[in-house]
Amino acid sequence: MKSGNKRIIRLLVCALFAAGAVACGGEVQQGDPGPEGPQGEQGPQGDKGEQGEPGTDGQDGQDGADGQDGENGLNSLILTEELAPGDVCANGGVAISTGVDANENGTLDEDEIADTQNVCNGVDGSLLCDEALAITDITGLDQRFFAGNASDPVTVETNGEGTLNLSFVGLGAEFDVSAGDGTFTITPEDIVEDGEGLEFVLVANGECGTAVANISIDAVEAPVANIRLVHLFEDAGEVDVALTGTTEALATIDFATAEGPLEVDPGNYSFDLIAEDTVAGTTAAADFALGGSYTVVAYSNAGALDFLIIEDDVLTKPAAGNFRLRAIHAADGVGNVAISTGADEASTAELVAGLAFGTASAATDLATGVEFVQIDSAGTLFDYVGFSVATFADGAIANAFAFMMGGEPHIFVQQLGDAGSDAILIPGLETLPVSIGADLLNATVRTGGDAEWSVTDEDVSAGNFAARSGDIGDSQFSWIEVTVEFTEAGIFAFDWKVSSENLSINGNLYDGLAFCADIDAAENCNSDVSDAELGGTPADFANYTYEVEAAGTYTFAWVYEKDSSVSNGLDRGWLDNLTFTPGLP
Repeated sequence: MKSGNKRIIRLLVCALFAAGAVACGGEVQQGDPGPEGPQGEQGPQGDKGEQGEPGTDGQDGQDGADGQDGENGLNSLILTEELAPGDVCANGGVAISTGVDANENGTLDEDEIADTQNVCNGVDGSLLCDEALAITDITGLDQRFFAGNASDPVTVETNGEGTLNLSFVGLGAEFDVSAGDGTFTITPEDIVEDGEGLEFVLVANGECGTAVANISIDAVEAPVANIRLVHLFEDAGEVDVALTGTTEALATIDFATAEGPLEVDPGNYSFDLIAEDTVAGTTAAADFALGGSYTVVAYSNAGALDFLIIEDDVLTKPAAGNFRLRAIHAADGVGNVAISTGADEASTAELVAGLAFGTASAATDLATGVEFVQIDSAGTLFDYVGFSVATFADGAIANAFAFMMGGEPHIFVQQLGDAGSDAILIPGLETLPVSIGADLLNATVRTGGDAEWSVTDEDVSAGNFAARSGDIGDSQFSWIEVTVEFTEAGIFAFDWKVSSENLSINGNLYDGLAFCADIDAAENCNSDVSDAELGGTPADFANYTYEVEAAGTYTFAWVYEKDSSVSNGLDRGWLDNLTFTPGLP
């Protein structure tokens, strides 16, 4: 013990004996510190402290490059061979071999066989029957098959009587023969694309022997219902579409467009249209069946949002040279209508008569070549011309919706198959579509010449549509005229372009577009009296302005004219974005 600790011990003894405090009193001299002793052993490690808060996540690394596409898989094949009576099968039978077509020659070669099963006949059929068992027919294989779903019954017919036992060799499906009456069901395990197919061997055992048949399933579909969406309610603008009670949008869709097909599980559903995080409307609940195809259309009914659900036939294809068309009347405020179609006005035939608002006609197969559609509403005719022949192409299956846009009945064509393309048909140019002249009020329009101007959505300067000159030949012309009343002075402006010959060296117009202002009639407009001319093929639309010096009624005209020879470009003129800005600079 260190000598420096003697005083501590003494004090502790005095504390223990309080009654002897006098005996313990007195001054004590502290001794010198003793030499330092060896260091004591290290004590045991304390308990582990609490874990600290986790640090912040590091930044995500960049996605790796996509790997190369794998090679196409190889087809599985099945080979059946009859076995003569002998050691393998006393009464004969069939050997069923399966394997992968490694050399892709369409035949299961001997070195490709992975497995062979022998199915032996029972008692020699010749002892009990007039003829050996044979499969005479299999019905029910022409149905649609869906992955994970049992098919409708398939029936095997034979030339025998009595009990018939069925078994199968093959992969990719399950078979149920529990009915014991010569029928079975097929439950494919996976989706199979057209051209690949599933191959099975059906083995039927009966009192008169064994019979074998090959079964081929060309396609297996996804176990879903397909839904297309058509948005024709102008007041809603862009909306999200979601299953009622959910927040995840199936699709986002704008006015006068279509989306789909979208895949949903079969069942009973309703849909919400959500605009700016607010439910604008909800469809009625409807059943969507396995493998079914449906169109859900939103449209205006007395200014309120309404819906129509249509079941589509996309499986039955039109005959060659035909397309299939169904008309749907969704034009708010327009009574019963008659709809006619044809190559032109002179060759029209009535497609449907007395179609009521909010209803659809039956689908009808028509010969291709339709480039003219007319709607008759209580004697008021709306003509639709100048649209692409691809709208009603060979093999197309389409729904045509009459709907209101900008106060006029338009037609939205929705394609249900691969042929054709969606389109908007707009009536002839009695009035300008809103997006051609958004700021022109009280304007009236005429068009004429050797070919009339029409409306196009293929080449525009602003909005969705432009006006385009008619298809003319040498020494012909196509004109359009706009008459408008201005209540004050200002600037009238428009965008225009051409695809034609260039202007001549001396400035005379060979082929091109001329503009005439404040003219009596468009028939009098030509390159000799024009205010401005445009020829050649500019890179894009050019803007032109005209000063309206005082209030009044003005007539403006544009004429596309051709000389007696030579054609370059498309030989067309375009007009778009007509505007009026009050006040002169």
